[in-house]
Amino acid sequence: MPEAPTQLSQCFHFGTFEVDLRLRELRKQGLKVKLQDKPLMMLALLLEQAGEIVTREDLRRRLWPSDTFVDFDANLNTTLNKLRRALGDSADNPRFIETLPRHGYRFIAPVEAVATGTEPPVAATGTSPPQATSLVSALSPKRQGLWGPGPWMRSHAAPTWAIMLAVMAAVLLIIRWAVVHQSRPSTGKTMLLVLPFEDLSGDSGQEYFADGLTDEIITELGHLRPERLGVIARTSSMQFKHTRKPLRDIARDVGVDYVLEGSVMRAGGGVRVTARLIQSSDQTELWTETYERATPDVLALQRDVVVRIAQSLAIELLPNGKAPGGRARAVSPEAYEAYLKGRYYWNKRTADGLEKGVAYFQRAIQIDPGYAQAYAGLAESYLVAAGWEDWMAPWREAIPKAREAAKKALELDSSLGSAHACLAYIIWEDELDQRHAEEEFKRAIELDPGYATAHQWYAEFLTAMGRYEDALAESRTALKLDPLSLIINAEVGYVYYYARKYDETIEACRKTLEMDPNFPPAHVFLSWAYVQKGLTKQAVEERERALVLDGMDKEQAAGFSRAYARGGLSAARRWALEQMRPQGSEYVTPYGAATLCAGLGERDQAFHWLEECYRRHDTSLRWMKVDPKLDPLRSDPRFDSLLHRLHLVP
Repeated sequence: MPEAPTQLSQCFHFGTFEVDLRLRELRKQGLKVKLQDKPLMMLALLLEQAGEIVTREDLRRRLWPSDTFVDFDANLNTTLNKLRRALGDSADNPRFIETLPRHGYRFIAPVEAVATGTEPPVAATGTSPPQATSLVSALSPKRQGLWGPGPWMRSHAAPTWAIMLAVMAAVLLIIRWAVVHQSRPSTGKTMLLVLPFEDLSGDSGQEYFADGLTDEIITELGHLRPERLGVIARTSSMQFKHTRKPLRDIARDVGVDYVLEGSVMRAGGGVRVTARLIQSSDQTELWTETYERATPDVLALQRDVVVRIAQSLAIELLPNGKAPGGRARAVSPEAYEAYLKGRYYWNKRTADGLEKGVAYFQRAIQIDPGYAQAYAGLAESYLVAAGWEDWMAPWREAIPKAREAAKKALELDSSLGSAHACLAYIIWEDELDQRHAEEEFKRAIELDPGYATAHQWYAEFLTAMGRYEDALAESRTALKLDPLSLIINAEVGYVYYYARKYDETIEACRKTLEMDPNFPPAHVFLSWAYVQKGLTKQAVEERERALVLDGMDKEQAAGFSRAYARGGLSAARRWALEQMRPQGSEYVTPYGAATLCAGLGERDQAFHWLEECYRRHDTSLRWMKVDPKLDPLRSDPRFDSLLHRLHLVP
């Protein structure tokens, strides 16, 4: 008896869906989706011509033969709507079925034909197996008289080579679809927001786990296909923790296409995690899944959840994408617990939070000396703490520790973008090696293009180098990834200020203050721009607000306005200089004193303070090359001399 030839596949995959034409079933992630015959036949026809336009006339001829008397337009629209509902698709933002007005419809997602095995053995008489039929004929009712046979419903036999040609044709169709699809102009990134997972345990001591899961999912998804998928950063995501704001409004606020939300229940060694993906345009729930584990190994569970969610989203959102495989290196559960707590406290950005975060990162390293992510967290903590003069580690103490931790992290795992970004910032500020710093910034972004802080820091670097257009591009990227970050919003104005675009500075700062009227940096940058615009009264008001928000007593800060009222901007500047005597002031730094003296026309005093900055290794000097406040000093030879010593000129 001859071996039976393989029949053309009648099972197809697209996104998270599978169509089995033999069983007349549509399944999503293995679960059957209820769908009537007509919508299923329409789907089969669209799959048969995936990537090509199927006209309304084609649909009428294939699904409603000429002897069928129906209201064609009404029935077609009803059938199409049922199919779209089953797929979670929409006409406004299609993922599967695209409407081409006055032309027809096109199936736009990649389609994969899956082999379904072999047919029963051929009879001893040598009768050939039936020819592989079209997708629609495979779905046509067995009682053909109901619809009447169409030209695509052939019953005669076909030789084996015809089946092979049919298979080849199907493969070529998929390839042609891919070529057509990839040649279409890009519509920009798909943007996704991961909302903070809700902790249902009722134990505030477990909050770090839910937040840690959120962080890990954001990080993992950020590596999927960064050129196609943008994942909103944690800073913006956490703005919606415990919010009851409607999802539609949240999605509009941050400008995303999809929202992932979920909950965590952890008790008695068991964990239950539920996640669901929602399309923001119409609130359609595209995907939902629940994970349960009775295990004390938090890392094993969390890693499994992250990878499974990321893989599912890669299929749902990025049909051409590559799902992540998770971190390869095993970490002890105790070390991972300590790491999660370190991240939890580090993200608070308070002195107490930083101190606790450092302690937990050190604890994680003590348990597992090869834990690269813990070293990266330690480096970030010390780098942030370096600017906190009243904390336990001033700049000269914190920076060596940050450098050591970042280098150790990269020694253990050279692919950590956050560690490269930390090292880049340290090399720029502390070592004044612009070339090496830029290499590290670029490496950080290459490895982790979704890390908004790397784009933010690189924008600062480019600004200090006078490369304003490049800096603005990086700022906009950071802003798209982290749209609710106050510092990133404010630093857009910062870049504009150094580029001497003061109207744009004012606009960016006002937008930031609409988000939070009590954010000091925005008031400071706004006051600088007002000075350059000659709006001195407004500048003084903004600077006084910033002083109070920074902690200065209201009565003391009011002295700034009183001085201005007595003698204008010059008197206000002299008042500010007086705050440095005799003990010095945290509100007026040596670099600030230099800019005040420059504004007063006191060149020698200005250079005295700039030299003091150089002696103290004050990192504010990195802005000398571009700072408008120092413009009165630029014609002095001492200015160029200092720029050369700082390696700020070729």
